[in-house]
Amino acid sequence: MKSLLITLLLGCSFLSPAFSSDLAGCQPQLVQSMCYSQPVEHWAQASGNMARNLKNYQERKCLPLPADVKQTLLSVYQQYPIEIQKAFCEIKKIFIVSGDVSYGALADYYFDLATVKVQPGQTGQRFSGKPIGYVLEVSEKNRFKGETASAYVTRVLRARFGSAAGSPEQLPEADYDTPFGTNGALATTIVHELGHMLGRAQKVTSTYFLPLSEGTWSKLSYKLVDGSYTLRHAPDGYAQLMGFKMLALHDVQTTLDLFKKTGIATLYGGTVPQEDFAEFFMLSFYGNLKWSVDGKMVFDLQKEMVSNTAFSAKREIIRTLLALPEPFSLRNRGTVSGEIGPM
Repeated sequence: MKSLLITLLLGCSFLSPAFSSDLAGCQPQLVQSMCYSQPVEHWAQASGNMARNLKNYQERKCLPLPADVKQTLLSVYQQYPIEIQKAFCEIKKIFIVSGDVSYGALADYYFDLATVKVQPGQTGQRFSGKPIGYVLEVSEKNRFKGETASAYVTRVLRARFGSAAGSPEQLPEADYDTPFGTNGALATTIVHELGHMLGRAQKVTSTYFLPLSEGTWSKLSYKLVDGSYTLRHAPDGYAQLMGFKMLALHDVQTTLDLFKKTGIATLYGGTVPQEDFAEFFMLSFYGNLKWSVDGKMVFDLQKEMVSNTAFSAKREIIRTLLALPEPFSLRNRGTVSGEIGPM
C-alpha cells in the first residue's frame, strides 16, 4: 500500500479502467448520498435566518436521478484509487444540481443541525456548529456534459487572460493526461473538492470562517498581510489583474515564472491557500500536467515535484496526511465557529 501511494502521489501511475472496482467499500454510501436537485443558494450567502437556510440547503428535495448521470458518477468513482474512494464514505449528500449555476462543483461541511448556533458578531453573523460529514455539489450542466481534463484546465487558466482575446496560440495550453477521457473535467474537479474535505478535516488552511490564519501550508506560497492573503513573488498589481481576469499577453511569462517561484501549477490555486491545497491535492494524484506555449513545453509538473522545494514540501504534507488512519473523518473535528467571511 505504501509503495502504491507513493507512486500515485508522484503522478506516475493511474488505475486502469479494466481493473476498476469499489476498492474502499464506499460505493453503497455514494449511491445513498446521490440527490438530483434544483439549485439552492448557499446557506451563508442567502438572506434571512442562517440556521433555517442551512437546513434548507442540507435537506433539499431530491428529484428522480437521471440514469446516465448516476452511471457516469459511479464509473468515475470506480476508476479512482482507494485513497480517493475512501473520502466518499464521509459524504452525507452529493447534490447533482440541475439548471444554470455559475460553479462546477463545491464541497462544504454537513452539520448536525441540533448543534448550530448563530449570534451577532463584530462585523456580521457568528456561526458555530458540529460538522458530521460533508456535502458535495456538482453542476450537471457544467460537469456532466463531457470535457477532457486538458480542455478544462486550459479553459480555466485562459479565462484569467481576459485582455488577451484573439491570441490563443500565445497563451499556455495544458497537456493533462488522466484516465477519465471526456469525464476528465468531472473527475478531477471532484478530486479537487475532496481536497477541500481533507483540508477541513485536518485544519490545513482557513475556510470562510474569520479570522484567517497562516499555517505551514499557507506559508509555502502566501503571505498573510493586513487580514488578506498575498501570493509570494507576484509583482505589484498582478493579483488584482488575475482576480478580475484581466491578464494580458505580456503577463504570460510572468505567470510561468510565478508557477515555479511560488510553487503553484494553476492560477486558480493562486487565489487563496485553500484553493491551492485543493488544486495540489488533485495534482498529487493526477500529476501529468504540462503547460506549453505555441507548441513549446514551458512547465512540467512532474519535474517540479522532484526539483522544486515548494512543490516537494507540499507533496510531503499531502503524503503525511493521507497516511493517517482516517484522513477525511470529522469524528474528532469538534465544533467549527467564526464570523462568516468571503466565500
